[in-house]
Amino acid sequence: MSWVLISVAMWSGTRAEVEVVRDYKGWGWTSYVMSNGLVRLAVVPEIGGRVMEYSLEGHNFIYINPQELGKTYVPSEDSPWHNFGGYKVWPAPQGEWLAGGGGWPPPPNLDFGRYSCEISVNSHDSSVVLLEGPPETFGRWKCRGLKFKRRIAIYRGSTRVRVEQAMENCGREVARWSVWDVTQVVGCHPGEEDYGSFWVYFPVREEGRCYYVMMGEEGPQWKGRVAEGVSAVQYLHHGGKIGADSDGGWICYVDERDGYAYVKTFEYFPGETYPDSNASVEVFTSSGLPYVEVEVLSPLVELAPGGSYTFVEDWYATRCRGPILKANRAGVVRRKLKVEAKGGAVGLEGEYGVFYIGRVEVTFEGTEGESVGESYEVSPLETFVLKGRFSPPSGAERVVLRLYDGMGKPVGILDSCPIPPRRRSSSLQRGL
Repeated sequence: MSWVLISVAMWSGTRAEVEVVRDYKGWGWTSYVMSNGLVRLAVVPEIGGRVMEYSLEGHNFIYINPQELGKTYVPSEDSPWHNFGGYKVWPAPQGEWLAGGGGWPPPPNLDFGRYSCEISVNSHDSSVVLLEGPPETFGRWKCRGLKFKRRIAIYRGSTRVRVEQAMENCGREVARWSVWDVTQVVGCHPGEEDYGSFWVYFPVREEGRCYYVMMGEEGPQWKGRVAEGVSAVQYLHHGGKIGADSDGGWICYVDERDGYAYVKTFEYFPGETYPDSNASVEVFTSSGLPYVEVEVLSPLVELAPGGSYTFVEDWYATRCRGPILKANRAGVVRRKLKVEAKGGAVGLEGEYGVFYIGRVEVTFEGTEGESVGESYEVSPLETFVLKGRFSPPSGAERVVLRLYDGMGKPVGILDSCPIPPRRRSSSLQRGL
């Protein structure tokens, strides 16, 4: 069977769907469960519209606090923080939360108020749910009148989840906030204390600091440059938090033991002002409950009464270990494409996690156009390791790995690399 038929067959088995489950997994909450044969997403409207599951073949990346299962609370002026786990959205900066000064606890209606939820699309190709939260009503918080909406979409044949996070000013005064997404991810495997198995990677600027400590002290879990242009956090069950003015538009959490990666991609806006000393990404590590927070922030935006702002992320999952050197819409790079040229052939090596069922084409580009060297069937359920020798056409200057989905539509470039000048073989050299 050709790769075309294989890819189409696998693609056909990944139809998107969403259903309402009254007591999903015995959690005690009503959940909107979105799935496509690859990933599963569980949204719980009654606890702040949280996402409590994002899993690849049953491996849930998201931390759930077992002490809060099934519980709901009514927001009040003196509400404490209820740590359910999961993904939620807060306004930033945190230091500006309270009208009387201070940054804790979070605004209760935004954090755990009951959200409305409706299914707006439920087709084989995509499923979409719309969430709308209540505005903050209590004067104790400066963000009174602010509310959040979310549009969450899942797609056929891919681990991609599009998360549109809208912030709306329902108050009477101008508001200035950032959209701050916070996802609590798992910090140890069940029944174990293998904290060092969990890492978070993010890109850093060529010049300047890799990160800055926001909470706690400088310590061994904060890693500077683990590779060119990449910093990391290794969770060691120490409390603390760092931020970074990362401009690469991605952050990636990895379960190194089992080889699962969860990626958020987003647009970075150069020249805009971000909260917390211009941080676009932040990582919090818990010394108590075993979780890490993977956080992304939008620029600060000024909203007139009735105004709104939407900040979009794409989530992806794949089978891959770290270090993660790069992420894009096609996949993640663990080992960058390496080209070794000798004689008329080139050797290629690289290691990747892809986000779509489909194929990767090895394409040679040069003065005489493009030539496809080989095609490989790929899936998010397996790490893609490239290793082979190829005979590129005369004039080839660059090799490009292009990803196509299961229906043959182009997704994007997974990786690329220039081809160095090829050395002539010794027999040819003797003949000169």
